[in-house]
Amino acid sequence: MQIKNLTRKKVLVRKTETASSIWGKARGLMFRKDIPKDSGLLMVFESERKHEIWMFCMRFPIDIIFIDSGKRIVGISHSAKPMGKNPRTWRIYRPSETCKYVLEVNAGLAGRTGTEKGDLLEF
Repeated sequence: MQIKNLTRKKVLVRKTETASSIWGKARGLMFRKDIPKDSGLLMVFESERKHEIWMFCMRFPIDIIFIDSGKRIVGISHSAKPMGKNPRTWRIYRPSETCKYVLEVNAGLAGRTGTEKGDLLEF
């Protein structure tokens, strides 16, 4: 599935893998070496809340885009880093507002496409 940024009139990602099961969302992009340049992982949650994302067993940084039920971006965590060996550096990423979807894409994609909080997406 393609995801378009209607506000910027740009394609954000051309291919999207969807995770809607509990296991699929918990696993996310863990253990992968990378994701293709024009791809992303869309997590679909049953309800809107401040869904938290952690970077356990990740090998590369990503942009995390939090999206509400109206498909408007409510937050972006740019270049979220994988968890290291030192627990003091571990971080959980969460939006300041509730969201229904979380899109994980390659680090820097949001900046390169001009994607910002408040933008409207289509998918």
